[in-house]
Amino acid sequence: MERPSTSAPNRARRISEGRSAAKAKWEADKCSKHFSYRLKGNTGTKRPVPMTSVKSLATRFYRLNCGHAPTGVYLKWFGHRDDNKCWWCGGGGRTAAQTREYHFCHCSRWRDQQTTLWKAVAKATGWKVGRCRHVQISELFSVEECDQAVMDFLVATEVWMFPPK
Repeated sequence: MERPSTSAPNRARRISEGRSAAKAKWEADKCSKHFSYRLKGNTGTKRPVPMTSVKSLATRFYRLNCGHAPTGVYLKWFGHRDDNKCWWCGGGGRTAAQTREYHFCHCSRWRDQQTTLWKAVAKATGWKVGRCRHVQISELFSVEECDQAVMDFLVATEVWMFPPK
């Protein structure tokens, strides 16, 4: 009877060959099932505007969408800031906290960009411009036609990047 070789180099070779085969199988499955970072999710759920943009801009969009953008409230909650006032306009004399709604509707530093945003949203959705300013921000993100307007707003402003030091 022939015994299998049990030398250390032979065992290492077999382990290495097994790993290589497993990696090749995983890569083949990955390519056939489309598991890249750009193609996650169910078919039809991908939003083309953020998915085709620059990664840093798409990151800001998705952070904002899910509520994990570095706003004053978010940073105060985790102890990174002492107050939750807007660092772009100093709060504008308002006692309101810096939130998504504040930046989209009330921040005085981005007034021109807000006007452009809401006009673009009205054009894309058919809503009246007056109604647009009173829409919930979550509703703004739920309508796919608004994505391009929001992305243009993010490009034109520096909001939802980490605060200046």
